[in-house]
Amino acid sequence: MTYLKMSLKNLRRRRYRTLFTITAIGIAIALMVLLTSVSLGLKENSAASGSIDFWVVPADSDILDPVLGSGQTMLGDVHSEIETLFLDPRVKGASPVLNRVVYAYTNDPNKTSVVLATGVIPGAIDVMPAAASGFKGGDPYFFGGGWTDEAVINRQMADLLGLDVGDRLNLDISTGIFASPKGFKVVNIIDTVDYSGIPVVVIHLSELQYITGNLEGDRADQILVEGPDAGPLLEKLYPDHLVLSGSEYTTFKIISDKRILATAAATALVSFILGMLFIGTTMVMSVSELEGDMAVMSAIGISRISILKTVFYESLFLSAGGGLTGVLLAVVGNIFLNNILTRVIGLNVSPAIEPMLLIGGFTVSVGAGIFTGIMVALLMKRPDMTRAF
Repeated sequence: MTYLKMSLKNLRRRRYRTLFTITAIGIAIALMVLLTSVSLGLKENSAASGSIDFWVVPADSDILDPVLGSGQTMLGDVHSEIETLFLDPRVKGASPVLNRVVYAYTNDPNKTSVVLATGVIPGAIDVMPAAASGFKGGDPYFFGGGWTDEAVINRQMADLLGLDVGDRLNLDISTGIFASPKGFKVVNIIDTVDYSGIPVVVIHLSELQYITGNLEGDRADQILVEGPDAGPLLEKLYPDHLVLSGSEYTTFKIISDKRILATAAATALVSFILGMLFIGTTMVMSVSELEGDMAVMSAIGISRISILKTVFYESLFLSAGGGLTGVLLAVVGNIFLNNILTRVIGLNVSPAIEPMLLIGGFTVSVGAGIFTGIMVALLMKRPDMTRAF
């Protein structure tokens, strides 16, 4: 406890330098978190994760599969799987999700726009967009019913194609002579931050399966499950697939996309190095200024290990303070960033920062402090008694 008090006393004595170091580390950590968060937000292409407890995804799937349309990394017989899940009371809601990039147009087939189409079972889970109003519940077309003709779009798509509720649009995966579009009627326009990044159209799962050629085999990209106690059931039902909780799904999104992974790794490395430089510079200056005091401490019998502990704790306090500052700056900065992007270009890329990113940022900061503290302590010379006078 004495060493902790001494470390805090030394930091308070140099309060302006301490404040500068903590702020500098905090800015580096905040930038790391924000850049990775923006990368994740730009790649987000599934339902909002607010109340989703588990994601079931193929073991070999990639976050770009919805764009590439790889049928080898998809779940099959998903309607049957959902019926099985609902037999267990631990499952409060569940829906397969199919995401595909499609062409959309209103009247002129030569003026198409590329949008993201999402297929869900409306009403099967209390999460947007499956919970959007305007849809008929269930998935009638799959079970022999008629084509519902219903589509829910987000504000970006409405502005892109000039659509309003009641208007019609056409969707297809091809253009030109290979096109065989299906028509839909806009029944609702959703205006939520979770769906404000790119143009999105949401339709019934089986209808998107038909358009994209995934009806045979009843395929989807993932299954969303609502129910905090459903983990053991999902592990049992899907031994060959990945069953991911919230934090695990965040990690999956990062490591399954090389560009996001590269962004996270590069920013973490830069933040780590900057943290080391700021902490190292501060500690070297501190040790130089206090060399006389340390010589006196050594002369009166205080061991070298005890002196090194004081130096190490100072480094740890600086890094922890910088990490906490970085977390706070990231949260506040995310709000300002989204407000600016929304007002300037109408884009919301990161409605919320994943907790895993905040934990990762703090860990990088503390790691830099521990490493720097050890290095400074190891490189310290023995106190020189002549510096005490």
